[in-house]
Amino acid sequence: MTGAVTGNGPVDGPVDAPGDGPGDDGLRVLTWNVWKMFGDPLAVHRVLREARPDLVCLQEGPARPWSTRSLARLAEAGGLSLVTGGRAAAGNALLCSARVRVEAAESFRFAPANRWIQRRGVVLSTVGLGDDGPRVRLAGTHLSLDPAERRAHVAALTARLAEPGPPCVVVGDLNEPAGGPAWLALAEVAGDPAPGSGPTFPARGPRRRIDAVLTAPSLRVTEYAPFCPDPQLAARASDHLPVLAVLRF
Repeated sequence: MTGAVTGNGPVDGPVDAPGDGPGDDGLRVLTWNVWKMFGDPLAVHRVLREARPDLVCLQEGPARPWSTRSLARLAEAGGLSLVTGGRAAAGNALLCSARVRVEAAESFRFAPANRWIQRRGVVLSTVGLGDDGPRVRLAGTHLSLDPAERRAHVAALTARLAEPGPPCVVVGDLNEPAGGPAWLALAEVAGDPAPGSGPTFPARGPRRRIDAVLTAPSLRVTEYAPFCPDPQLAARASDHLPVLAVLRF
């Protein structure tokens, strides 16, 4: 990025790469498709620790029966705690740091288009910073590869998030390039704060930006970029790069 961002568009002013500047008082949100843990798990743990996130939404995490045990161990290895996710969210998961106050959390799966298609789901939580800090509603998801199903799932999610409440943050693997129909539809509740951000897929030689942290207009985004201080480490961990954003209220 070349300018600081606020709301749903860039504004004048400097911007720091995540982890390189101030922002210790901001909410550090990371989204990452961890490729069903086919990569090096130690590399996954190291990336999570180096990013120093407050909130992590994972896609393609453990989703088999008893997956919460695997997710809890993964969270602990990254210096975090499991909030919700796993099989109930079709492989999505929400992890948090000790700085985060969790007020509510749930996992659910979208209705599938047919019995053979991969199930998709959502982790949804209301969280805040500290004991009485500001709150956000955060939704983490991995959208379908099928355009029609993707549209249906986005419509269901935006209807849910349109209900009155704290400002929304929607994160995940959207499975389509920035500016596509899903991005535009989600902008009803959370828009793209960094249109010029770099590509996230594939991790080895990224060419497409399909992973994102989308934010409500009332949230100020001061840092936003794919988190990749060590390209070789990121490529060992997953086929996607994580995205890290620092939010201020």
